[in-house]
Amino acid sequence: MCVTVQTIEDMLNELAPMEMAESYDNVGALVGCRDTEITGVLVALDCTMDAVQEAKRLNANLIVSHHPLMFHSRKNMLEEDAEGKILCELIRSRISLIAAHTNLDQTEYSGSACCARMLKLQNLRKEGNYLFLGELKKPVPAAELQGGISKALRFPVRCYGDGSALIHTLAIAGGADDGDWLTAKSQGAQALLTGEVRHHNALAASMSDFVLFDGGHYGTEAPLVPGLAEYLQNRINGVQCNVRVYPSQCAPFGSV
Repeated sequence: MCVTVQTIEDMLNELAPMEMAESYDNVGALVGCRDTEITGVLVALDCTMDAVQEAKRLNANLIVSHHPLMFHSRKNMLEEDAEGKILCELIRSRISLIAAHTNLDQTEYSGSACCARMLKLQNLRKEGNYLFLGELKKPVPAAELQGGISKALRFPVRCYGDGSALIHTLAIAGGADDGDWLTAKSQGAQALLTGEVRHHNALAASMSDFVLFDGGHYGTEAPLVPGLAEYLQNRINGVQCNVRVYPSQCAPFGSV
């Protein structure tokens, strides 16, 4: 049995149904042909030019990215902008692209859930579509937890709020979801880890005795890459097909 772009799209759809994605999103097969037989798969957070070159070195003719290209509508594919250049290179190199974005964010393979497991949160639970909450083994000051999160994610984390505040329940909403801090607080959390903290939310949370941790959009979502690659590899192995799935090693902001 051969594995095609359609095969991988179906596997992703079973994990994170495309209809779960937000209406503004752009998920599923985006570039290439669904009938193309796969020689290898690269799983990446973003389909950057570096990721395309990485796929070519690995003889992977499919990239599965979390963030989609063409998130906003395009009227051309000129190489005069970054996205146009990537799209043209994908087509020239005959590399297909599938995106799993807000649909994946609602599953146990999301960046949020992966971060929670890396931090060894207990009693992990989900509130709404994107918010995951869990308890620390023991309450720790926010400043200490900031260091622990930075070490676990291998990415610098900022803390907005009282560094001495004791945190025993942490909420996580990776990426750009600082607006969920009120929901997190209502569910008993003392802090929220997210990827982008806007100034007005930092102020409002601090004045409400709540702590916001900003781990960066990349830092809070990159942890999903190895797990998603492992999921796809296990599914491919299950159909007894010799196709390798590679987690991308690209680190666009100098993280390790």
